[in-house]
Amino acid sequence: MAPMKPSRYLNNLDSFIAASIGFYAIYLYTAYSGVGISPDSIMYASTATNIQAHFSLLTFNKTPITFFPVFYPFFLGMVQFLTGTDPIRAGAMINATLFAGVVFTSGWIMSKFLVHTSFLTWDNFRKHKFIRNGRILIPIAFILLVDYLIALRLGGKVVIPDNLDWLGKSMFFKQPPFAWYNWFLVILRLEIIVIAVSSSYKRIILAAVILSPGLLEIYTYLWSETLFILEIMFFIVAYWRYMQTHQLKWLLLVGVITAIACITRYVGITIIGTGGLMLLLDDQLPWKKKIGHILFYGFLSISLLVANLVMNNHATGLSTGTREPSITPFKDNLYYIGTVICDWGALTNKAYPLATVIAALVFLALIAVLLWKAFKRKINSYENVVIAFAIVYGLFILIWASIQRFERVNSRLLSPMFIPLLIACTSWVPDVLNLVRSKAKYALAGVAIILMVAFEWETYKADWQRYDDENDYGVPGYSDDDWNKSEFIVYLRQHKKIYKKDVPIFTDANEAVYLFTGMSSELIPHKFFAKDVQKFYANKTFYLIWFDNLYNGELISLPDIMKNKKLTKIGSAKEGEIYYCDGK
Repeated sequence: MAPMKPSRYLNNLDSFIAASIGFYAIYLYTAYSGVGISPDSIMYASTATNIQAHFSLLTFNKTPITFFPVFYPFFLGMVQFLTGTDPIRAGAMINATLFAGVVFTSGWIMSKFLVHTSFLTWDNFRKHKFIRNGRILIPIAFILLVDYLIALRLGGKVVIPDNLDWLGKSMFFKQPPFAWYNWFLVILRLEIIVIAVSSSYKRIILAAVILSPGLLEIYTYLWSETLFILEIMFFIVAYWRYMQTHQLKWLLLVGVITAIACITRYVGITIIGTGGLMLLLDDQLPWKKKIGHILFYGFLSISLLVANLVMNNHATGLSTGTREPSITPFKDNLYYIGTVICDWGALTNKAYPLATVIAALVFLALIAVLLWKAFKRKINSYENVVIAFAIVYGLFILIWASIQRFERVNSRLLSPMFIPLLIACTSWVPDVLNLVRSKAKYALAGVAIILMVAFEWETYKADWQRYDDENDYGVPGYSDDDWNKSEFIVYLRQHKKIYKKDVPIFTDANEAVYLFTGMSSELIPHKFFAKDVQKFYANKTFYLIWFDNLYNGELISLPDIMKNKKLTKIGSAKEGEIYYCDGK
């Protein structure tokens, strides 16, 4: 009788363990003051609340959400509907779960295209019944729970920061443990070491994903990238399944995932480009069938995005909100991409002078590898889908940032390509080592492992420094101690009745006003939009809430406003003032 093959789920038990560690990593970073909150986060959360309560796509400032697509707020609204918990309160739990999903799916993908050499293979343990039945998950879960309880017993507790007392209803717990982190991190380090050295390339890469400073930053904020990155992983899995059969039912699934990704982030069109590129290069599809599949996939994948844009245009006259031409040339954007790659590769800023060359070489190398695979008729594999996405996404950001103005190319903007780029740049190592038949194979493998461990050690040090800093003041943004302990926020809350009805309220941070007081206000205009500035100054009477600890060079400044309007200070506290314009 042939030996029973271990379950595919048991084959990914290491991915499950890694996912659990990823979950707790996000938990550690967000336990002090909750999930990081940026202006984008408040847009998402307020729209989610309106969707859940009124099925309305309005943001906190009562305008339709057009600058961002609709699915991420809809996703948060679904979570709020099912749990009864505000998206900001639930944000840490949501992100920890999404990151665990990304880590597990990454491991699942790598298990499909790599042959791992390890002394911890399931063949060594399959004779045990509790392994075959999956009962090993019980002791693993028990061990994690015991580790948590021991660390909690050894640690202490911290009072929730002043202005975020509403986090007492967090989905994690009422009062987040604090001092026990140091004990739990000892356990975390040991588990990461086990994953990194006990088995194979797959586990080393999983450790790199968990330790990635770029991904840890993304998943500690309430940002749409958290969901978008998981959708990319789902796309890769679904497209691989389609390549095995070329059946329309699998292409349908690929198209649905792509369509949802496109209304999660507008840059989801890069997934359409990836799917189209892989279909074009597919050597197993006859051209007549290929054209049909391309049209089917193209129309399906873009359908929800077109509907979203039409809806936006109908509501506001703008498809994606107000956009400005880029002021950053192509060569500068290529340089910025190179600096991000240097940071991801744990290189110091001393490598920045070579950033442009590094970025160019990475793109050229990936393009060459993909074309070579197509030439050798070996295009239908997981590795090539990953490589294709890294190419399409990276080039799209490079070109689009040179056409349209948005934030400078940074790690957040490029984060969706981190895992594909990591796999694309390293997946060839096991294949090369397998080609070596001499004992030099082990020496080369040792060098590869040392390089990866050194890389992960450097990223771990960066993670630890950030963790140590954020345990002192929280995740940067509206949930850190600059806001949690702000005297001006307390003042605003205590003086909500000083405003006359029907008199507009302007501010340099309308998101903060809404988050901490629940009041509606309007953002002062960007100085680049002359019509908006003129319209603002046309107001005879208004209130102005001004935060001193903010600076946005794109908004008109307080001195500029004072030159054009007579403002009377009617209230103030440390870090802010309230002014009233009486029509003069």
